[in-house]
Amino acid sequence: MYIKSAPESLFEDMRSVWDALPRKGDEKVPQKNSLNPFHLKAHLSNIGIAEHLGGGQLTFRLLGTNSREFWGEELTGKQYDSLAEELPEGVMMPPQILEAIFNQPCGMKSRRKAEDKQGVSWLCDMLALPLADKAGEVKFLLYCYRIFPEETGQVKVGWEPGFADLSTAQLLSAEFVDISWGAPG
Repeated sequence: MYIKSAPESLFEDMRSVWDALPRKGDEKVPQKNSLNPFHLKAHLSNIGIAEHLGGGQLTFRLLGTNSREFWGEELTGKQYDSLAEELPEGVMMPPQILEAIFNQPCGMKSRRKAEDKQGVSWLCDMLALPLADKAGEVKFLLYCYRIFPEETGQVKVGWEPGFADLSTAQLLSAEFVDISWGAPG
């Protein structure tokens, strides 16, 4: 089985859907239960939801099939920080940065790089946007990711499940995204 790369419009599509979600009263971000997955139907295999447990700790609540296939394991239900044991230092977002997303609130864009088992470099771009629980507390991240070859000459139709070599993974960049209330300094 080969997995198709997400379309380049993924981030714009998700941001448009997120921007259109209703807010109650003076809530800064939409509630998770207002998200209708149908509006992101074309991208569901590249979308996930994580729950903030406090202190910058996250648990994956929903993970698109492309992430599971890319890394070769099911991450739904796992805690984000537990993955740090499997990944090289500097790949995971530090807890204080994740905590800032919920305190501000704001979004985040990041880029990671990993090699497949044949040594081809792949990039994984991610956009994460906050969602609130029923009480209005900013407690969830809706995120999407696009995985593609680093060099255009390495373009493949897709990748085989579990092909990523986690030992090569590295975080290349991360930046906060202003969602109308500023971004941490």
